[in-house]
Amino acid sequence: MSMLLAVVAFGLMILAHELGHFLVAKASGVGVRAFAVGFGPPLWRSRRGGTEYRLNALPLGGYVRLAGEDFEEEPGPDAFRSKGVWTRIAVVAAGPVMNVLLSVLLVATAAWAYGLPRRVTTVVATVRPGWPAAEAGLRPGDRIVAIDGVPLPDGQTMVRTIHRSAGRALRLSVDRSGRRFEVTVTPRLDPRLGVGITGITPAVERERLAPHRALLWGVQQTVRSMREMVIGLVRLVGSGDVLQELAGPVGAVRLLGDAAQVGFDSYLFMTAFLSVMIGLFNLLPLPALDGGRLAFLLVEAVRRRAVDPRREGYVHLVGFALLLLLVLALTYRDILRWVGERNF
Repeated sequence: MSMLLAVVAFGLMILAHELGHFLVAKASGVGVRAFAVGFGPPLWRSRRGGTEYRLNALPLGGYVRLAGEDFEEEPGPDAFRSKGVWTRIAVVAAGPVMNVLLSVLLVATAAWAYGLPRRVTTVVATVRPGWPAAEAGLRPGDRIVAIDGVPLPDGQTMVRTIHRSAGRALRLSVDRSGRRFEVTVTPRLDPRLGVGITGITPAVERERLAPHRALLWGVQQTVRSMREMVIGLVRLVGSGDVLQELAGPVGAVRLLGDAAQVGFDSYLFMTAFLSVMIGLFNLLPLPALDGGRLAFLLVEAVRRRAVDPRREGYVHLVGFALLLLLVLALTYRDILRWVGERNF
């Protein structure tokens, strides 16, 4: 189920991105020949108003095909190349902007429907089967009052103690409906996070926000995420570790699946985070990305003369091929990591 939710989230991010291009193109009088989510053979298709709508089998991307994008075709009045440079900039930029707006909406929805975490408690909310806590007999609703005889003042202290104790047996004092008993649990090292995990999720006290406050908080958190991503990217470029830190579609789906297992609010937050990441990544001035196309358009706006469209097309074609190779390499590495963690 968590993997299905991950695929749905991935499709939603793609849909939002392509919908941005689609809506601004339509509003600007640019003809849209095709609007597709996914690649590969179509699962569903329909033609309306001169546009073919497609849902394809592989939900790893999507595209909007605009009139006049084929450089061999003579541009008509509704062609993308026939419009003013600032209209074309708006069409291209609309995709990443929609990813940012989706993030705002998802974060606001989570803050309104589930609330913001204010305090972590020592009460067990969930227990994952097959993990040390489940093997020790812990159940949802149990309250952990002490670890190794030391009383717990709050849930944060409990979490920190468990995280720092991978491979070390902990004696937990547990209160279950007024009955006190002790169990021994040995946190298992999570190879991805590098911390000890027992398989419990502590309950969290939350504050639900009114719709207007939730929307404002969504804007604030999305802006903060964007700022932190830009700072992080600059640091990675400076250190030369960009490729080591990148993840492919498989890695993104795993992150979404893990978040869905924690709770639907975590799933919404992770989807929002990845949506912003997709938006910012697409703004990088690299061929085949929206940022690469925007770079050519900005050059045109400054020079007041378009770059030779065929030359630009060749640059994007090469860029797309290199981007596809990068995605395949990252996917291969993600699979190797996943297999290695399962064997761990």
